[in-house]
Amino acid sequence: MFEAEIRISHFRCDLDSLSQMMLIYPGCRRALALPQLAIRHSTIGMRFCSISTELGEPNARMSWFSFKFPGRFRKRRWEGDRLIILDFNRSLSLIADPESLMASTAARVTELFRVDRVIILRPLAQPGILTVAFDTESSAENQYEIRLLNEGRLAKWMLTNEAALVLDKDKSIFNYLDESERRVLLNLKTRVCVPLITQNRLSGIVLLCCLDRDWVLSDYEVSLLQMLMGSASVALENAFLLEEQRDRLRKLYRAERLAAAGQLAASVAHEIRNPLTGIRSTVQYLVSDYEEGSSRRELLTGVMEEVDRIDRTIDGLLGLTRSTEFNPAPVDLCEFVEEMLVLITPQALSQGVEIDHHGPSPGLHILADILLLRQLFINLILNALQAMPKGGKLEIEVTPDGRPATLAVERSWARVSISDTGCGIPADQLDRVFDPFFTTKKEGTGLGLYTTHLVAQQHGAEIEMLSQVNEGTTVSVRFPIIQAQAADIA
Repeated sequence: MFEAEIRISHFRCDLDSLSQMMLIYPGCRRALALPQLAIRHSTIGMRFCSISTELGEPNARMSWFSFKFPGRFRKRRWEGDRLIILDFNRSLSLIADPESLMASTAARVTELFRVDRVIILRPLAQPGILTVAFDTESSAENQYEIRLLNEGRLAKWMLTNEAALVLDKDKSIFNYLDESERRVLLNLKTRVCVPLITQNRLSGIVLLCCLDRDWVLSDYEVSLLQMLMGSASVALENAFLLEEQRDRLRKLYRAERLAAAGQLAASVAHEIRNPLTGIRSTVQYLVSDYEEGSSRRELLTGVMEEVDRIDRTIDGLLGLTRSTEFNPAPVDLCEFVEEMLVLITPQALSQGVEIDHHGPSPGLHILADILLLRQLFINLILNALQAMPKGGKLEIEVTPDGRPATLAVERSWARVSISDTGCGIPADQLDRVFDPFFTTKKEGTGLGLYTTHLVAQQHGAEIEMLSQVNEGTTVSVRFPIIQAQAADIA
């Protein structure tokens, strides 16, 4: 037996009308008709009669009281919840992908606590700002508006108390929050906020949203929710760390592979260049023996042009290992990209390519060598244009970015994304696009993206490429941002 609550709607003093009453025990929205309980358990029937006499009115609207409830119903609920909890714990130990783990966690929370929407916030997009990492309503249009400060009152309260905030019960705490935080929570119909805490650090917040005004959580269920989210926070942190470690190892392997290939290519190029010089000198001497318009002169001229092309390729190979002078200075990334657009717009228009550029106002400063940075962006933009010979759309976006929240020290970054609607690159070739001599073009040398990768490394930047065949390619470059004060001093 345990204490439960029932809600009386349109109560009448005769037993026939008890079918209008619906049983609601804590945390559950399942409804049971009461006449059967009144017949099976006389104590309940007597309690009903006494309450109806006290009400006096033939039609009483909404009254609450408690009664003793048979334990077999609680056992039935617990058996169902126990299976869900076991499945939840199993998923935490088996799922390593962060996205899948968040989806599984949100699904179990929805099933256990009967909520309409679960939102997981993490500081992924910008350091210090909690944004949507997962939402059970993935098509919601207001996701971009869901932003909470990591130094806001809600985050500080959750980190200090390490407890769930039940908005219906903790009115004083809700009123203590910043106006922007209250507005976000109210717009989402948030009923409970649960912290994700790892190593004394707030790694995220889980929002439970429900439209039913009568939805409530018992103290037991709040404790259960906190316990489950405590386990989920550790599992999510490990999943993000594992993903970051895999990405780091992949980049390290790629860097080592590129360095070895570059050294080999440069050494081979040096051996080729010496005899090539002799070949060109000989052909140039022979050309003078033939008159203008002679077929043999044209043939020898073609040989010289090919030799010059080989020489340019060799010069590029030698440049792979040649130390390049690096003169960094503060650069406003937004303004620099706009200047680059002025240079490439004529060629884009001549190909029928539409340019779509959007980004924040100037103020994202990075340390960069202007000449090398221009070479980097020219290579990327020309590759995008060459992938759209019959027209298309070139999108260039500059956005603030942040490292994954798993890092102990957060660092501000800026991302430049260059997207095209060209032919795309097959998935099995994506890992090789930055290798020297690898190219998908008929007349390409395979050194453009390799050089671009080297320039990005010199700037402490990270470069990534995503592509879908017949849909297009997106190249993203992330630069570390310097503070405005440092930019002014420099």
